[in-house]
Amino acid sequence: MNLPEVSIVVPVYNGAQHIASCIESLLALDYPEEKREIIIVDNGSTDRTAEIASSYPVRLLSENRRGVACARNTGWRAAQFDLIAFTDCDCRAEKNWLSALAPHFEDATVGGCGGKLKPAKPHSLVEEYVIYKDILTQERAMRDEPISPPFIITANAMYRKSVLEEVEGFDESFTVAGEDADLSWRVAWKGYKIIYEPEASIIHYHRSTLWGLLMQVRAYGMGTSYLFWKHRRRFGYNSFIARQVYRELIASFFKAPFHLIFRKGRLERLIPALDFLGALFFLSGKITTSLKLRIGFF
Repeated sequence: MNLPEVSIVVPVYNGAQHIASCIESLLALDYPEEKREIIIVDNGSTDRTAEIASSYPVRLLSENRRGVACARNTGWRAAQFDLIAFTDCDCRAEKNWLSALAPHFEDATVGGCGGKLKPAKPHSLVEEYVIYKDILTQERAMRDEPISPPFIITANAMYRKSVLEEVEGFDESFTVAGEDADLSWRVAWKGYKIIYEPEASIIHYHRSTLWGLLMQVRAYGMGTSYLFWKHRRRFGYNSFIARQVYRELIASFFKAPFHLIFRKGRLERLIPALDFLGALFFLSGKITTSLKLRIGFF
């Protein structure tokens, strides 16, 4: 097979804990070395990230404007190849990652392709919960919802550089979350296919602490409000109430004490309590952002 050339872009902020294993997994890919480059974009780290990354045969760029959208844009715009693969520093690529994604781009109508996100082995209750709840999976992102068409999570994604240029890349006004959905939608609305390849796997390290998870979920809530604000006319809504999260908030509130008393497994006992906190933090990010943007998205 005549494999195409690919540039791999990895944004990173204070990722000293994971950046070495991420880079080593990319260097071990079953993809010809002369047909790929690895671009690490340091997004203003204050730890040893840049020092560690510079010890490997990668291109190390610096982007001090904070935000993953800014870092990714800096990376793909500096890339020398027309296929751009994205992953994150808290990820580890399986050997066939690029070789499973790249062939899809023989079809000129494909603008973007996402691969499977597998969870790393959990070492905390919070990580077990994230896996149980299916919080960060490509399959979930690819569902077609009323105000959330299918999109690719950029921790495991490949796009054509020419398509990124056509849509002007990631929207840098998304500073907390939502930039990956926004990009996929704009690519799809240009007439390109957004597809899923489950054989192209990335192993992802989930948040390991409760506070880290709750801050991530709150950011998701903020991101959904920005997405609705930007695309509400396209969706045909002036306002929208997503009732499911309110149902989960109420149901988990009443379930929590019964699970704590009557269930035996550690995770099973705490699921409703964690559901309640997750829904509460998601809504706090969503509602405060919607009020700030003066939109009826609750």
